[in-house]
Amino acid sequence: MRRFRILTGLVLVAFCLFSCNKPGGETPGGKTPDIEKGEHLADVTYQVNVYSFADSDGDGWGDLKGVAQHLDYFESLGVSALWLSPVQDAMSYHGYNVKDYSAINPKLGTEADFKDLISKAKAKGIGIYMDYVLNHSGSENAWFQSACSDPSSPYRDYYVLSENPSADVAAGKIDNYGGSKTPGMGQWYPASGGNLGYNGFLHFKLDVSNASQPKLTVTQSSGPAQGSNSDSSVKWFIYENNPFRMYKTGGNVYEITLFVNNTWGVLVKDDPDEWGNHKWGAKSGDQVVEFGKAKTLVKGDAANDLTFGGTNLQYFASFDRSMPDLNYGPYATASESAAFKDLAASADKWIKMGVAGLRLDAVIWIYQNQTAANVAFLKQWYERCNTTWKANGGQGDFYMVGEAWCDNAEAMAPYYQGLPSNFNFYYWYTLKDRINKAKGNDFAKTVLYFRNLFQAQRPGFIDAIKLTNHDEDRAAEDLGKSLEKEKLAAAVLLTSPGKPYIYQGEELGYWGNKGGGDEYVRAPIKWTKDGPVPTAALDGKVDNAMLSAGISVEAQSADAASLLNVYRNFSQARNSYKALARGEMQEVSSSNNSVALWTMSCEGQTVLVAHNFGAGVVSVNVPGGGLSSDGILVSNGVVTANDTSLTLGAYASAVFAQ
Repeated sequence: MRRFRILTGLVLVAFCLFSCNKPGGETPGGKTPDIEKGEHLADVTYQVNVYSFADSDGDGWGDLKGVAQHLDYFESLGVSALWLSPVQDAMSYHGYNVKDYSAINPKLGTEADFKDLISKAKAKGIGIYMDYVLNHSGSENAWFQSACSDPSSPYRDYYVLSENPSADVAAGKIDNYGGSKTPGMGQWYPASGGNLGYNGFLHFKLDVSNASQPKLTVTQSSGPAQGSNSDSSVKWFIYENNPFRMYKTGGNVYEITLFVNNTWGVLVKDDPDEWGNHKWGAKSGDQVVEFGKAKTLVKGDAANDLTFGGTNLQYFASFDRSMPDLNYGPYATASESAAFKDLAASADKWIKMGVAGLRLDAVIWIYQNQTAANVAFLKQWYERCNTTWKANGGQGDFYMVGEAWCDNAEAMAPYYQGLPSNFNFYYWYTLKDRINKAKGNDFAKTVLYFRNLFQAQRPGFIDAIKLTNHDEDRAAEDLGKSLEKEKLAAAVLLTSPGKPYIYQGEELGYWGNKGGGDEYVRAPIKWTKDGPVPTAALDGKVDNAMLSAGISVEAQSADAASLLNVYRNFSQARNSYKALARGEMQEVSSSNNSVALWTMSCEGQTVLVAHNFGAGVVSVNVPGGGLSSDGILVSNGVVTANDTSLTLGAYASAVFAQ
């Protein structure tokens, strides 16, 4: 068989990121693999929603032990790293409003469980990446509670706080805006002690001994918040954007502790749904609550909101009132800020524990979509973490990938000045567009354009390619729930240059969109045909029709033609051939609009990659020839080859040894 000849005049624009020298032995087709069992050339990462991945104890929540129990599954996918959804103690199921950066969320397990996962994964050659939220904390974070409630708090500088935001913005005093006078998004909210609302834990005690003049006493509390009482015989409620039924603690006394976080205050109600004479509040002109002092309530039209007096202190949040932005001061010296130092100390803890990388959330909003400011911050953050990594015996440089979700690749590219890796959202936008248009002949050209763009910013960049993630409609949804298109997308992802990411459930063909809530794109893994799935964290927002027996890991593992096995087969090939895993990409011209052709080469080894983006059988002539069906390393669909002639069935893919 003749060696495939590279077309003259084409320029190599990608490059090897790692050493290509690996030992190997013969495989059944006479080809030479590059790895021993257990090694990972492919650099595939799997994104895990810990809360919905696997439940080890039957409480309905996915947990860290559940992840550890399925390391063989990751091994079958050829995975070398796991990106875990936030596992630190947080306010919500998804974990992006962190309460304590140095503690594990008890819903997910213990610190010992986390250490155990790191250790067991490492034994299989799998690293653990933590999701880190640097743009904001949760509003229940002790730092924020102290900053809002105590004017002399050491945490006042940790957040973006102002008693006169408009004046401070106009004067350029808001460092968080990165030099701009207008934020990219977000708004100001009253902080604890604000002139209307409140942000913090409060305890409510209602005495209805005199039913026509009930008295409410409010005191500040350290929590925790209580859920609404389930006893329907109790008719008294505190209304704070939702009615919370109180708990009877005496003959005519009702109490509850809540986390109050709104801009208007609270009311008392004696019916969860009705208003009118069922609403109780303060007399006009007497609305401000004095903590620890009983206030007599009036009802109906005379009842006004109960508010909480104090200063006009406000805080800024880019995303949601429960996610106050962190403040790192002037971006050029961000690493000198107290907030940076405390966040870095928490990262040090996890890196020293064995965490192999960080995924950074929402990095373009740390300094309000101001690229230069964000890049300066990220340089300082990466250098600090990389220093800790190396001091702790880490080999090479620490891995860090940013979610720099910009309008286009050109806007994202400068973020490579700050970080070694960034998610390439534009890779998926291009791929789904070309698959849905049955146009493959310019796909490689576009990928090479992205790679040239990023290389200009950072030689040695790591292109984090992916289909979708936890914030996007599912890939299967975007591809019309076509199994053939989903298999093609998997094959293209795992034969492209870069560091591929597989999102939980993508390998099983999960569909879903965010229309009914983010939960519908964060579905639990269906491990067996008939077994339960962890849905507690998702509050029942699960498409049970999708989670059928046929989509399960059990069913797809037994089906050689399943989507899961397409992922496994192409990942195994990527792990077995250095050219496919780490090679330089070169476009090969295609005589058919639906066919994408390129080569991948690394230190003398070359493979030819071919994909049919269309629904019909196509034949193309491949310059250089030397093709043979016996030379196929991995394929999906019907593929035949004879010298220069290559025929691909609908949405078929193949990789040829050269």
